[in-house]
Amino acid sequence: MPDSEKRRRLPRLLPALVAAAFVLLHVVGYPATRFSNDSYRYARQAYEFLGDSPREATRKAVAAYCADTARLVERNRRLHQLQFREPGREAAYAARCEREYARGLEPTDPRYEEIFHARPGYPLLAAPFVALLGAKAGLTLVALACVTLAGYLVFRLLRALRAPPAAALLGQILCYVTPLASWGGRPLAEGPTIALMTTLLLASVWLLRNRVLPGAVLFTGALVCGLAVRYSSFLVVALFLTAAAVSSLLFVRSVRHRGGRWLAGLSAGGALAAVALSKALGLPGTTDSLQDTFTLHWTRPEIADPWQALVRLNLNYWEQWLQKEALAPMLLFLLAAGVWGVWQRSVPVALCVVAMGATGFATAAAHPLAVELDRLYVAVWLIPVIGVPLALARLTQPAPERSPAAEDRPATGDDDGAAEPETASR
Repeated sequence: MPDSEKRRRLPRLLPALVAAAFVLLHVVGYPATRFSNDSYRYARQAYEFLGDSPREATRKAVAAYCADTARLVERNRRLHQLQFREPGREAAYAARCEREYARGLEPTDPRYEEIFHARPGYPLLAAPFVALLGAKAGLTLVALACVTLAGYLVFRLLRALRAPPAAALLGQILCYVTPLASWGGRPLAEGPTIALMTTLLLASVWLLRNRVLPGAVLFTGALVCGLAVRYSSFLVVALFLTAAAVSSLLFVRSVRHRGGRWLAGLSAGGALAAVALSKALGLPGTTDSLQDTFTLHWTRPEIADPWQALVRLNLNYWEQWLQKEALAPMLLFLLAAGVWGVWQRSVPVALCVVAMGATGFATAAAHPLAVELDRLYVAVWLIPVIGVPLALARLTQPAPERSPAAEDRPATGDDDGAAEPETASR
């Protein structure tokens, strides 16, 4: 292959190289990841999908949890200024842990178990890898693959918005260096959730560009998978995207086309379908979620006024959250820059991106638990990941003369804009 052709092809390999470097870093950091109580429950479901009895699935999941917890205790001992010289007791700790939790990890209330039974998507997808690699490695592999895909989808989304290749690559890198990756790469449902949220945003961009068929198919598939992974979160996603799509149709004339109407219809239809599915299957609802929060997973009696308690706890939570963020306002700054960047590129897309990010704050408001911290609102990082590269592109590149609404005009062809030159208004 001539050198000139190699040079032309090299930039196309950069997203893959960035993804490979990200995976390599997570392989190095794998021993530091935690197999948590939630991970145990996903592992148990995966073993049940593989055909194990509930008792055997519980035993295997407890063994994985205890082995990882013993390794964590050993890691901490090795850093202790007095204990690091002592011999390790990892095996003894793991054996004691397995005896203690022989009947499963607490909490064991059936109402708490139902919350995870309503999330079969992630453990079902991970089950073959759990069988091959074990609980922690199998769950982590799937989560890591999903968040790696999310970074590439950010790259494609920014190219669909006609961002320069360097800006699109920056978006992919930001996805890999923010809490989106640090949470998404753990043996939890965050990885699939982030990947599906990013997929929904890409599908929304396609629909807003009037790429109706691929956009509708991608949107529908991502929403269905999202409801299987974490139906309560994607119900909120569907509601917020409905609000964004309807606002676009009302206030942005250039998106009053088939794609814009399909986006509004699919979002609203998805929300209605999620509610109907929840009612038909008797899935845990908002009241159950609040009682779970205020009874410490039903280890305390249920309270009579969960909504009043939620309001009071939120007032305390957000006051202290804002105080903490004010001391190091990196997230606040990046959110502001991200909103500005994507708003300057396309108002309808900005509404969708902000709506998706706002689902993170909505989740935190529904579960204002300081111990969970940035895991609950991790989706808000989608705003700077997508918007900051657009803001930098606007600030660093010269602008052709163009009408302000040009970027909101629906596309007429099937190309997603990935190969087109930068033409956004500046």
